[in-house]
Amino acid sequence: ILKKPFLTKVKVAPGNIYKRGAEMGSKMMGCDEFPQIARTETARAIYLIDVDTCELVYMNKSAKDMLQLAYEDDSYCGKKCYTVLQGLSSKCSFCRNNLLTTERMFVEEIYQPLVQRYLQVKSILFNYMGRRLRLEILYNFKEEELEKQKKYLDQKLEQIRWVDNLTGLYNREKYSSLLKDIETKKIRQIGIVDMDINGLRNINATKGYQSGDRILIRIAALIKSVFGVNSFRVGSDEFVSLALNMDKVDFEAKVTALKAKFSAETDFRVSVGSLWSDNCRDIYKKVSQANAVMEATKSFGYKNLTADYNHKAESAHRLLAEIAEGRFKVHLQPKINLQTGLIEGAEALVRKIDEQGVIISPDNFIPDYEENGLINYIDIFVLKTVCRMLKDWRERGGRVFKVSVNVSRVTLIAEDTIKNGVAICKKYGIDPCLIDVEITESFGLLEKELLVDLIKRMHEAGFSISMDDFGTSFSNLELLSQVHFDTVKFDKSLTDSIVDNPKTQILFKAAVSMCREFGDTLTLAEGIENEEQLKVLQKLGCQLGQGYYFARPLPEDEFWERYIKK
Repeated sequence: ILKKPFLTKVKVAPGNIYKRGAEMGSKMMGCDEFPQIARTETARAIYLIDVDTCELVYMNKSAKDMLQLAYEDDSYCGKKCYTVLQGLSSKCSFCRNNLLTTERMFVEEIYQPLVQRYLQVKSILFNYMGRRLRLEILYNFKEEELEKQKKYLDQKLEQIRWVDNLTGLYNREKYSSLLKDIETKKIRQIGIVDMDINGLRNINATKGYQSGDRILIRIAALIKSVFGVNSFRVGSDEFVSLALNMDKVDFEAKVTALKAKFSAETDFRVSVGSLWSDNCRDIYKKVSQANAVMEATKSFGYKNLTADYNHKAESAHRLLAEIAEGRFKVHLQPKINLQTGLIEGAEALVRKIDEQGVIISPDNFIPDYEENGLINYIDIFVLKTVCRMLKDWRERGGRVFKVSVNVSRVTLIAEDTIKNGVAICKKYGIDPCLIDVEITESFGLLEKELLVDLIKRMHEAGFSISMDDFGTSFSNLELLSQVHFDTVKFDKSLTDSIVDNPKTQILFKAAVSMCREFGDTLTLAEGIENEEQLKVLQKLGCQLGQGYYFARPLPEDEFWERYIKK
């Protein structure tokens, strides 16, 4: 910024540039006697400070004008710089005198209370007559420069507030802020992708945090390459992307592309859950369900994680070991045609055997597995066992009919569950039409688009679908209006009161009539325990039934002898 000859003289022989001033006297001069070369630098605002004493020794007219000081007043000479310039009684806390050198300019921005704005200051150190002086040049920002500075600072502040400093994606605070705005904005469609790294803790523990950080950065880059700026790091190992006003086909294509990118990586695996909706109502429910899909998918990967670094992985390993040891058995309860009395199907029910050989009922272990996200291993075990049974019956010349399996919501919403179910059927040579998937009213809590798509894909794969526990919730009726069910199973609580409660009979009759109006939806009553109940249900037109009146859930061998063997 200074004139080149001036800088050159400072670097080569700083004492010589003030030779003319030195000839005027050996003592320190007043302001009017200061070296001519500084006094003639009127194009820039200049002042000099004694570094060791912090005394202000010179200030030219441009500097006085900039700082709004009277030009004729030289009383500030010899006063402390922090008193004249900052109005302080002690040295400035931001003083950078110790950083000055004689080799190059030092640039900083300092707030000047005299003009109530920031000024840019460029400084350099030189020696003059045995004193170390700081030569400062002031620059007053122009309005456009100030606006540019403000914009830059705003960007920096936004980055500090909204951006994750490791990955460069937006952070959780920005994500939460956007979700609050979404329902008020005119957004027609939304796609949500929830992602979680499998076993990041294990990676950090075995390979170091630097390896974990590199993986996080790599994943962020892949996500941003597909979904752009609306991508967020919302947890230590969790990411979310939002696709706004994007149709379902395009959204699903992007999700598929992102999964392909993840699959091509060898250093990590990512669980992905996605949800698309044609509206933004109940946005937090939609976000929660996308997360549930991701968690369900992630649960299938616990068996591939090192148990030492993951509690759920340890539990999964233990559960899989118990399954391999034969600690779980599948019992079968027949479904009876109420008009003919003949068997038309069965329901598979899982039982656990403790170390003493005592049978444990599902109520005593299923809830724990559901809570821990491990119920999918039980569901898959039951499906494999049923397919193996059906294959065995056929090979032994027995009857083969449809068998129901209870599949949890967690299992069914997981990525590739339907595809894996078809693969299991194919492995045993079983047509999926022989498998009836029973879902409870809790599935009605799913987002409509997710539920409709889920059942549609199950039907397309060949499975039949039953609604279990009908009559326990008002959501049952809404669910029936949204999707097609092959069978509606009336809850045992309705069967218990069917004989003595006329209102139950009216409700039952209306529901049976409604299912018949659907065209091909069968009705089944659960928990039939006596002949009176059977006769009322027959009169009301219920088609199928199961309960202790016909048979308790039976072990495989006993069920074969009683119902399958010809």
